[in-house]
Amino acid sequence: MANEKEVFGLPKVIINFRTQSTTAIARSARGILVMILKNETTNTSNYYRIADTSDIPSTGLTDSNVDLIKKALLGTPLRVLVYTLPLDSVTVGTPTAEAGAGEATVSGGGADLDSLDAGGGSTVSGGASDGTVTETKLAQADILKKITTVKWNYICNPTGNAQDQEDLASWVKAQRNNKRKTFKAVVANVAADHYGIVNFTTGNIRVVNPEYTDALLAADGDESKVTVPQYLKYTAAQYTARIGGILAGLSLDRSATYYELSEVVDCDTYEDIDGNINNGELCLFDEQDGNGVKIARACNSLHTFTTDVGQDFRYIKIIEAIDLIQDDIRDTFKEEYVGKVINDYNHKMLFIAAIGVYFRGLKGNVLDNSQSAENWVDIDEPAQKDYAILHGDKAENMTVQQIREYNTGTNVYLTGRITPVNAMEDLKIDFVM
Repeated sequence: MANEKEVFGLPKVIINFRTQSTTAIARSARGILVMILKNETTNTSNYYRIADTSDIPSTGLTDSNVDLIKKALLGTPLRVLVYTLPLDSVTVGTPTAEAGAGEATVSGGGADLDSLDAGGGSTVSGGASDGTVTETKLAQADILKKITTVKWNYICNPTGNAQDQEDLASWVKAQRNNKRKTFKAVVANVAADHYGIVNFTTGNIRVVNPEYTDALLAADGDESKVTVPQYLKYTAAQYTARIGGILAGLSLDRSATYYELSEVVDCDTYEDIDGNINNGELCLFDEQDGNGVKIARACNSLHTFTTDVGQDFRYIKIIEAIDLIQDDIRDTFKEEYVGKVINDYNHKMLFIAAIGVYFRGLKGNVLDNSQSAENWVDIDEPAQKDYAILHGDKAENMTVQQIREYNTGTNVYLTGRITPVNAMEDLKIDFVM
């Protein structure tokens, strides 16, 4: 009967894994972006779930924030989860310090968010002489507490100041390092040196104002009759909304390198853009080749490498592949195994076999398909051995197979290796005459 259960149990899991592998490219192109926006005139926070422009509410959001959401949607993510916060100008209770700078907008050029007072998002607290406690102003940290159990891929705070950007990067790093989350952040001008953080550094991004285009059309092309500004200017922080939407909506069958931002007229230039990229900066540039402004290199902020975290980890596409695989295996384990399957050697091997089927389906666009590529999972024999020793058994007297079959309680110890495949980005040709 035990064998029958194993036979009946395996195909369902294999089918699940096979479906995940065949849909991996489509699913990777439908990521979820979280946006934190300073928007409210009172000490409140609101939530909006937006899949396309028709989901944007007609009231409740400032014009500049609606514009930022539309910029994110240009990248076609699966959805944008918008969490709002009070504007910097909102005060709560009896403040102990002056509030920070006002909300930045993009109309007519916009304020430089990268130079805003770092105190803009601070909380206001304190107690009155009669012992009453003043209310605390909602801040980015309050939103981050809400979304730790929500499923999403990228996060940005395009209305946040420099401190908000730095704090967001630190939080995502901690979530990845300590809690094994696959969250990623797009921040502005934060040298995080981490593969989960994209450091976007291009400022003065100029875009044609759609209101100007409409007004010019209404004026029969007479520019003298148009009073709205022709261009809108965005800071690096504001345009993290656009970059986040691109990365959340881009499939794993290509890289974001040379991704064209057709709406951008021009932007800041770099004296040594190669040096900036080597330092882990995601930059925009225009080669003046008629193809407009593009992402120079789809890299994250990682620029310090170790034996465990090599140079491949600097590529956004590689991290996307690793995160996809981790999420798929973890989700399947939770849904099909946790509490439902006996933790013996046979069932461990069945799970390993199912992962092997999943890997084979990923070869090509996600995993390297060459004969030399290593894509495998197996029982972690050193971990099994350590477990046996900790439980008082003499592992040195056991055979390898006995160690592999050792009863590990509720723990499943596996090890493995994958070889993600990257996109073509660099070319070298040596011609011989």
